[in-house]
Amino acid sequence: MGYSVKWVVENLGITRDMLRYYEKEKLLSTNESRNPTNKYRDYSDEDIERIWGIKLLIGIGFTAKEIYALMNDPDFDFDTAIAKKVAELERKHDENLIYLEFAKSIKFMGRVPTTSKIGSIKFDDFLEYAHENWNIYDGPRSAPFMQMADTLISKAPQDWSPDDVERILEMFENFDAEGMMHTYALHGYYQVISDMKDLGYDSDTVQRVVKLLHEYLVGHNMEPELDGKITPQFIAKYTAPFFLGGDIALQHERNYGKAGCLFIAQALAYYGGYDIDDL
Repeated sequence: MGYSVKWVVENLGITRDMLRYYEKEKLLSTNESRNPTNKYRDYSDEDIERIWGIKLLIGIGFTAKEIYALMNDPDFDFDTAIAKKVAELERKHDENLIYLEFAKSIKFMGRVPTTSKIGSIKFDDFLEYAHENWNIYDGPRSAPFMQMADTLISKAPQDWSPDDVERILEMFENFDAEGMMHTYALHGYYQVISDMKDLGYDSDTVQRVVKLLHEYLVGHNMEPELDGKITPQFIAKYTAPFFLGGDIALQHERNYGKAGCLFIAQALAYYGGYDIDDL
């Protein structure tokens, strides 16, 4: 039985251009058999097996040159070659996982991690630093919270699965009293600021509340590496954006509304000497 080009395209997921490429690279014989009815090329069972194998090998990273050697060079060491491909795939998997976690962190925070000065650090060194310090989906303390946040943001309560409910309850069970009070305290500050929209974000009253929030954050800082760094400018650059974009802003909008979030961001930015367009 012969297989038409159309059959190969539809059943093996190979494009006509790829078939021509296989022939050009001498991976597939050009000694064509023709269907006597329509004069189009037919592929044999052997051709189909070869096309299948070529596609798999290309998919795991073999080049056309390597595949040709595998098929034609008796001295080609397949065991060594496949071991090398496994190592390369594992490395790429690790890199892809890092970028996936970064993408999820960026989606949540609405910010792209960067350096304070372009060229001050090599990209690979920055990637390693950011993975260790910025990747909230990979941290042992933050990962459970992020899983819960994903559920809260992406699903309405009536759509939660039993696993979702269990994950959320487990997260709250692991919240200590101090952590819960801290969460409620922050919510209180943000709610008060949001409720003062009519005063203007640059009013003395609003800015006094922001200053109290700043003092609270400094006094309740649990991260040693931030000691002495939580300045008004820090508040503006690293807190205000969370009310402007990303999944975290969507969560804030549920509490304070879109207008409230914009006002909070403006108030925090102004406190640090910024306009929100400059963040």
